[in-house]
Amino acid sequence: MSTAVATSKATGTLPNLPLASWPLAPPPPGRLVKHQHRESNIYQIHVTAAVCIPLIVLFAAIRAYNKISVNRGRTWDDYTFMLASVCTIVYIGVVTALLDDGMFGFHIWDLVVGDLRNSSLLLVLIIEAVWGPFIWFIKLSVFLMYLQLFHPFPWARRMAWLGITVTGLFYFSVTVARIALCAPRGGDSYIEVFSTARCHSTKKVGLASGGFNVVSDVFLLALPVPCVWKLSLKRKQKMGVIAGFMTGISALISSILGLWFRVINDTEDDDTWNVTPIYIALVVEMACGLAFLVGPSIASVAKRHGRDISAYVKSINDDDGLRGRFIRMTSFGDESRTLDRQHRHGHKASADSDTRLRSTTTDSATIDEVSSQPKY
Repeated sequence: MSTAVATSKATGTLPNLPLASWPLAPPPPGRLVKHQHRESNIYQIHVTAAVCIPLIVLFAAIRAYNKISVNRGRTWDDYTFMLASVCTIVYIGVVTALLDDGMFGFHIWDLVVGDLRNSSLLLVLIIEAVWGPFIWFIKLSVFLMYLQLFHPFPWARRMAWLGITVTGLFYFSVTVARIALCAPRGGDSYIEVFSTARCHSTKKVGLASGGFNVVSDVFLLALPVPCVWKLSLKRKQKMGVIAGFMTGISALISSILGLWFRVINDTEDDDTWNVTPIYIALVVEMACGLAFLVGPSIASVAKRHGRDISAYVKSINDDDGLRGRFIRMTSFGDESRTLDRQHRHGHKASADSDTRLRSTTTDSATIDEVSSQPKY
């Protein structure tokens, strides 16, 4: 039972209503309670899922095709990437199921005690528990990719291993903490546990994990820069390679937004509404991390098939290609139509000549006939 409900029960402000009809929280000044036509932000996660899931499947397909048909070799980050892709899709599915369960995605003052569901709170606990390992699989893949790319730099390898260790310990510790704080004990229901101050303290855990997420993303973006700068490349080429790594800034922006939404949720008493933007930011961050990991595969596939596409385009424009054949076909058609027009015009001219000739012949015969008559 929520704090607002307990307060209302203690003060007796709603004596004539059954417990299931009591609101979970009073509305803020100027807002009306809408139990029948409640405002909802559930559609936002549906749009996010509709965009992210096809993209994740496409990313996985490109990476698999590159490793099977182009580079013909698999490394450890390929396996962790596929695992992270599956985990992200599962995470999106669980979040969507939570918001479709009827308790979250609405303002808390539009909900009543009867809207509380143990199934929804169980999904919340699952989402909060699995997020740490799932996001770590993505960052583990990035660190493993760095170990391969920057193998000649011992300090970079040490930093990558340090990042793997620190992020792994932190994210799994977050999972343990959330389970310990919000898992039912002694036969308590999820509704009873989530109304306790102990479980409510997981908001601070969320703030800590959001801040660590931002710091780790900054570390992942900064690590390749000194390595690329030491390569034997021209300055312009170095900047191009660094720009390629900076595509991961989209994941950093998502993690910053996730932290900001967590701060808002910590300062407002509207948990059932604020969870939607938080989960959307987490989903987008995971999808952006997978997009960053598939970048080298996209470049490799484009490099291989770019030559084939160029050759195909050249063959189309060649005299012996499709364009040449099309021109010859259209030219032949034009010539045929021209000859046909000339033939029809010639036939008409010939007919006119015959007509004129017959007319001339008739006139000549008439003249001869007249001239042959006797003169008196």
